[in-house]
This record gives sequence, C-alpha cells and structure tokens, in this order.
Amino acid sequence: MRIIVLETPDFKIDGGAYFGVVPKIIWEKKYPADENNMCNAACRSLLVDDGENIILVDTGTGNEPDNKTAESYHTDYSKNLETSLEQAGYSNEDITHVILTHLHFDHCGGTTKPDGDNTRKLSFPNAVHYISRLQWENANNPNYREKSSYLKENFGILENSGKLILVEEGIKIGKNIELRLFNGHTYGLMLPLIYTDKQPVFFAGDLIPAKASIPLSWISAYDLFPLTSIDEKRSLLTEAAENDWILLFQHDYYNECCDLEITERGVRAKNSYIFKELFA
Repeated sequence: MRIIVLETPDFKIDGGAYFGVVPKIIWEKKYPADENNMCNAACRSLLVDDGENIILVDTGTGNEPDNKTAESYHTDYSKNLETSLEQAGYSNEDITHVILTHLHFDHCGGTTKPDGDNTRKLSFPNAVHYISRLQWENANNPNYREKSSYLKENFGILENSGKLILVEEGIKIGKNIELRLFNGHTYGLMLPLIYTDKQPVFFAGDLIPAKASIPLSWISAYDLFPLTSIDEKRSLLTEAAENDWILLFQHDYYNECCDLEITERGVRAKNSYIFKELFA
C-alpha cells in the first residue's frame, strides 16, 4: 500500500479564529502571526493506493483563484493538487474514490473545474465521491454562520452525476480505510482512519487542524459546537494514544504529523515527523 501526502495551495488564517479563546500571547509562541494577525496554514490532501483502489482525501481550494477567497485568505496558488498528483505518479483519471471530509471551500475546491463558459465538470471523472449525508444537506441548505464557506460550484454537479454516495454512519472503504463521523466543527465531518502495516494513520482534518490544537481547550472559533468538539477530541485522542496512531495534520504549516502520549495534563504530542519519512 502507498500512502502519500499531497500539497494543495497554502493560505493564511486569522490567528484568533484559528485558536478561538486561547489568548494570542499563548498561541503565538507555537504558531507565529504576521503584522495583520494572520498565520500560515497548509492545506494537505492524502492519497491512498491499496493496490485495488486509488483513494483521494479532500481536494483543497482548487487551481484557479476565486478573487474573494484569494484576497481574504492570501491564497498561494504556486502549489496545486494536479501537479502534486503528477509528481506522485498519478493522474486525475486514476482516482477511483474521493472522500470529502466536508464541503467548506478549502476542502472541496478542486472537486470540479471549468468546462467552457459558465459550466463545470468533475475533476476526477472516474471516481465515486463520498460525503456524509448530514454535511451534504447542511451545505445545500447552509446556516447563516457557514453560508460563506460553501461555494456551490465546487460540489453542486455531484448531485446528478451518478457518482455521489451519501454516508449516514461509519463505513469502511476497501480493507484499509475506516470513515468516522464528527459533529463539532460542522455537521457530519467525515475523517478517515487508515490502517497500514506500520501503524494506523488518522487524517485529523478540521477536528484537530494542527499540532497546537491537541489540548482540549484549543478549539477553533470556526467550530459550530465547541463543547461537542471537546468531547470528540477527548475520545479520539485517548483512543489514538492507547493504540499508537499517527495524527496527520491537514492545516499545520510547521508539522505534518506526530504520535501521542498520555500525560498528567491529558494526551499531548510526543514526536513530530515528516510523513514521507515514516511511510516511504
């Protein structure tokens, strides 16, 4: 099995939004901000090739700038998903499954691409696309808080594509990937746990976007239900530490992944790693 981190466009995010109620004097020691209080953020996707299926987790912000997004988040389009795939030895047509953790623009922006004037097509035409039903319904009828995070052009054409599977409970894809549902960040956030010959890898997505987010009180202001996020993190981190999982961070600009240990203060990061050095 091959498991590869793919880089998509980086961006910047407001530090106060990123770390919620944690004071800047504390979070800035771990995650520096610029003069405008903006922090660098990665936006990683994941490729899993199990020998039978070629599975892509999230599609980033897309390749072509959306002016509002590019300006507000200082998006750096020098990286893109298609180039990352090519460098790994794959094409868009090779992908058999796309798992979308949720439908906020920075996680599904590369799912479609322009196809002539005012039309779009699927970027991965041969892939079945997995989205949780709760998230799909939320994205198509968004609440006021999340409305600006959902761009219908990124996912709307999936509805009649014949390539959409709406997930209602935890499922497995192939022999190696287990999908789990969470509801603190947004309704029906869906994150994969990948079983490898070495150790399990949990794609932490927006449940735990960075290494700094591991302590329970470090909850993003973007989370719809902070107390739910805390409960979900507590349960997940305990299981991860007890079973020697690797956490892979989607948005941490400085740390790709880490293992965990149980301390008197709760579960904490142990060692940080470069992912490809662990899973060559």
